[in-house]
Amino acid sequence: MPISPSSAQKLENTAIQPLSPEVLLLSRIKVKAAENLTRLPNYTCLQTIERARRAPHARRFEPLDTLRLEVALVEGKELFSWPGAGKFEERGIGEIVGPGAAIGNGSFALHARSVFISRAPTFMHIGETNLNGQRTVRYYYHVPQMLSRFQIRVGEHQALVEYHGFFWVDAETLDLLRLEVHVDNIPPDLDLAEASDTMEYHRVPIGDTDFLLPQSSELVMVDLAGNASRNRTQIGACRQYAGESKLSFVESTADLPLPAPRVKPISLPPGVSLEVRLQTPIRSGHSATGDPVTALVAHDVRKDGEIVVPKGAVLTGRITRLEKRKGLDDYYIVGLDFSSIEFDEGRGEFRAKLQNAGLAQPPRSGPSRSRGAFRQEVEGDTAISGDAKTGGFFVVRSSRVSLPRGHSMLWRTE
Repeated sequence: MPISPSSAQKLENTAIQPLSPEVLLLSRIKVKAAENLTRLPNYTCLQTIERARRAPHARRFEPLDTLRLEVALVEGKELFSWPGAGKFEERGIGEIVGPGAAIGNGSFALHARSVFISRAPTFMHIGETNLNGQRTVRYYYHVPQMLSRFQIRVGEHQALVEYHGFFWVDAETLDLLRLEVHVDNIPPDLDLAEASDTMEYHRVPIGDTDFLLPQSSELVMVDLAGNASRNRTQIGACRQYAGESKLSFVESTADLPLPAPRVKPISLPPGVSLEVRLQTPIRSGHSATGDPVTALVAHDVRKDGEIVVPKGAVLTGRITRLEKRKGLDDYYIVGLDFSSIEFDEGRGEFRAKLQNAGLAQPPRSGPSRSRGAFRQEVEGDTAISGDAKTGGFFVVRSSRVSLPRGHSMLWRTE
């Protein structure tokens, strides 16, 4: 069927137009980012999270605690563990850390994968700008709720949310420098007024290759009453891991060591009291939740006339809580849990509860109140009086914590 002159003119007018420079530039940016993200090996980094809170109408954030965790990227998933735990679990970061201030994931890799690899976002070119003295190109993006995989959980409530943000790339290399995420149209049952996350990127060597990885992030969440939580995260000590399985990893080395000799299992009887002395000092401003700690048994421990634990036996565990609170005076909640014991070339599980933290509490300022009343008030916190079968929490009534090497405590096996 012949095409009329008018139809031919219409076809000519509707012919495919050349893509704009901004669209072509975006395509190059996405290709480079996707290449970096898809080439990333299985690897793990140490992240230190400083958490702070701000009351409504307050100007400043008040420090709450510091967490140290290992985070791994495996098959596109973020996995977490305590430092030195030896394996990563497919539990959420909130399950590992436990109750307390806001905590979140996604800044390690998931946000970048959603923006640069998925088809969910739409983009708009903003233009060239200066970022920390560097010439950059800035873009806006938006992900609707129906295409979002960004899930926010607050308490028992969770929802997939709509979000938008911006990213900055180096104008010459097109390396990603900063990525912002801002949540939109938050469901009311989450009790959140706003939430945002900002990630800063740098090149980091992993194995023989440099990769673009987040080096820091800042997560801010504000509830409907105006209370704000802020997490500032620093990421470092990144290294490649080779997986024995999906969730457990052994560091890659050129020469694998010979298998360690088999150790003798240790099983402790219940109801045994041990005086232990810290070998790892615990100091606010230096120590963090998640840090490993060790202690030595101070004296031979006997039961029915026999030594069941010799002097010098080594306990290993970690700090489970180091949280600053404000009351009539500042105070800290400190949590410890020793999980293993070693002596006489043997090793076993250590299940015990703290009986005495060995603290001489300083006198309180302000209105008089008994120490017992103070402890009752603090230990009524559900995060302290949980049903943990081992470990223990105690209160340091001071604006700082300093438990030196040699600090003595009393534990009783369960």
